[in-house]
Amino acid sequence: MAVSLAISEWSGWQAALDAGDSNKSPDLTISETPDVAIIPLMLRRRLNLLGRACASEMLKHLRDDENVPIVYCSQHGDIERTLSVLGELVDQESVSPMHFSLAVHNAICGVLSIHAGLTANISTIAAGQQGLVPVLLEAAGILMSGANKVLCVICDVPLPAVYSDEQSLPKIPYAISFVMTKSEGVNLTLTQLPHYDNKTSISQLPIGLIEFLATSTTELLIGHNGSVWKLARN
Repeated sequence: MAVSLAISEWSGWQAALDAGDSNKSPDLTISETPDVAIIPLMLRRRLNLLGRACASEMLKHLRDDENVPIVYCSQHGDIERTLSVLGELVDQESVSPMHFSLAVHNAICGVLSIHAGLTANISTIAAGQQGLVPVLLEAAGILMSGANKVLCVICDVPLPAVYSDEQSLPKIPYAISFVMTKSEGVNLTLTQLPHYDNKTSISQLPIGLIEFLATSTTELLIGHNGSVWKLARN
């Protein structure tokens, strides 16, 4: 079964590991910290690195006159705040109400929707390290139910040392955001491959989508849950 979709807008941010890092594509910003100029100051104060990266990318694609559904995906949400809350509980200290509220998995989207006055549906997904396929399928389902477009965001930061191991991804903080439509933009087809060559390069992180869309590459292979999916230009 093939799923037809289109992506009309996209952007991404990835943290720079050193001064030698440079942008891989015009649509992917690589810098020490995300650009927060687009985020209003009062909202910015409530957000840390993950929240600022997520909000910055989403606000690039939100229009004042639109009430667009959102699909948000992250392995653990704001894991740094979650760990902070757990630490306060272990130390038998009072839990910060702000840390507690923003540690909820979909809190970043909730805060942003209040700021932007959005009342449309927000779907949140926790799909391990490879969340791109579930996001594409969820957004496609929302489009089939009648929405004209869906704003998608996928973001993560490295796990804190207490949880991290050699297999943990990502190694670098990132956030991507894109707008899915039924036919406007780059027309694509998503299919699950019954077989694939183990030597074939498979995108390990959702940020590979931004690099794919910014080039003339015809297809992107995406791993998810032990299977491989192909996203191909029509």
